[in-house]
Amino acid sequence: MRFVELSSGVLAPISNEETTVMERVRGHSKPLPRSLLNEREQELATRLVHRGILTRLAFENKICFASTDIDDFMEF
Repeated sequence: MRFVELSSGVLAPISNEETTVMERVRGHSKPLPRSLLNEREQELATRLVHRGILTRLAFENKICFASTDIDDFMEF
């Protein structure tokens, strides 16, 4: 389990699976197309969007996920 600090200063807990998806999205220079994620990763990314950790947007006529400005990770 890890915690990320949102731009509002709130600490949000994320699971190891969610961390893997978030790091995969953050590792791309462009927004990551949803089609490159498997069904489980898509669901995790959607949950991260609802919690304000990722952003979902339309990019080049595709639904994509992009990272918000989160720099701090805390591991517990």
